[in-house]
Amino acid sequence: MLTKRTLGLWDIVLMNVTAIIGLRWLPIAAGYGAAAIVFWLLATIMFFIPHGLVSAELATSLPEEGGLYVWVEKAFGERWGFLTSWLYWINNLFYYPSLLTFIAVTLSYLINPELQNSRLYVALTILVIYWIVTLLNLRGTRVSKLLSDLSGTLGTILPGLVLIVLSFITVLVWKRPIPTDYSLSSIIPHADTFSNIAFLSTIMFGMAGMELSPTLAGETKNPQRTFALATIISGFIIAGIYIVGTMAITFMIAPDKIGAASGIMQAIEIISAELHLNVLVPSIALMLLIGNLGGLTVWTIGPIKMLFESTKRGILPEFFTKLNKEGVPQNGMLIQALMVSVIVVLTSFLPTVESTYEVLVMMTTITYFIPYIFMFAAFISLRRNHPEMERPFKVPGGTFGAYLVAALGLISVITALILPLIPSQGLTSNEILIYELEVAGGPILFGFLGYLVYQQYVKKTTKAFKNS
Repeated sequence: MLTKRTLGLWDIVLMNVTAIIGLRWLPIAAGYGAAAIVFWLLATIMFFIPHGLVSAELATSLPEEGGLYVWVEKAFGERWGFLTSWLYWINNLFYYPSLLTFIAVTLSYLINPELQNSRLYVALTILVIYWIVTLLNLRGTRVSKLLSDLSGTLGTILPGLVLIVLSFITVLVWKRPIPTDYSLSSIIPHADTFSNIAFLSTIMFGMAGMELSPTLAGETKNPQRTFALATIISGFIIAGIYIVGTMAITFMIAPDKIGAASGIMQAIEIISAELHLNVLVPSIALMLLIGNLGGLTVWTIGPIKMLFESTKRGILPEFFTKLNKEGVPQNGMLIQALMVSVIVVLTSFLPTVESTYEVLVMMTTITYFIPYIFMFAAFISLRRNHPEMERPFKVPGGTFGAYLVAALGLISVITALILPLIPSQGLTSNEILIYELEVAGGPILFGFLGYLVYQQYVKKTTKAFKNS
């Protein structure tokens, strides 16, 4: 049997870059034109920086495996720790299909680009790839490490740099007109830019995930130092690629012609035609495919491991939490794959692949930010109630700086939760009702279900205590 590998600084940096950067967010942002730059900056200042600083302090103060669960459990108790892990896991049931939709569309450029419009092709590709990734992850975190090492450079950073360099060549060397308006009035968001006010939430979601790598703290060399440095290094890489990458796409394609799921490959097709390099399209498609598959492997095993940390004392059935010889909750991951398969089948009935992708992104965004409320609140609670804790890395600025960062993070997260609840203009009363049920109903339903699961656990343990 293969032994576990110890994770170092650059392993964590690459995991962060792979798990957080999704080049698929670039066409979504580019669809808003020059104003997208301001949105990325807002998301960086309001969410990414506070999120990274708080995650670094919490991860180095409590480096046990479990991440978010460990932090919230230490601050507020087991019940809230479980609910945090539960919602974090539930959110990913919607995230996986949205990521896989992008992977399926990218893969079509290696087979037949026309397939990207086929709902049947996309659904079948999603199911096959996700089940393969699930089975690979049953072999332990060494698979995630191997793929993230490969995909972080070859599949994420490299195609991002290629896209950026070639886009500037088209403008500065070939003197090709920029199809996007970059005047000051276009860069500054106006009222009509906020017509789809869920956009800022989506952009913030594209910068989330810094808390994922601490779930592997038990396998990391010197986690106190490693996580602090990894947060800073990966933060510069992620913010830079997102902002410049968005500009690169708008240099080649007009915002109103950019597809959310295929915008990057559309840009590459334009460059390929200009250079008469037919090999460019399949080469970039292959790199994007590798990059997103690496991210998928990290996200497939991370949340389920976090949920497992909150079920060691029997909150969930033993069958669900049983570990295989590699230390992976095998039955839980297989059940997760079955639930994702059901979501994929149900959403495949939406009119188009683009509409399916957009609905999945919205469902993921609204569910994903709830656990972050617990995270920032736990940070404040631990600072106030446990000043004796050793903190190898602390948010700079003393107590004032810590509270300011936490407050900014909380405001951004609450904003990200509220904005999608405001429906777009022009909807009828019935359409607004359906919209609200879809966006708000899921988190409420699944949150209540998690509450019932924990209450059942409390009743069971109370009864056992009385009987003893």
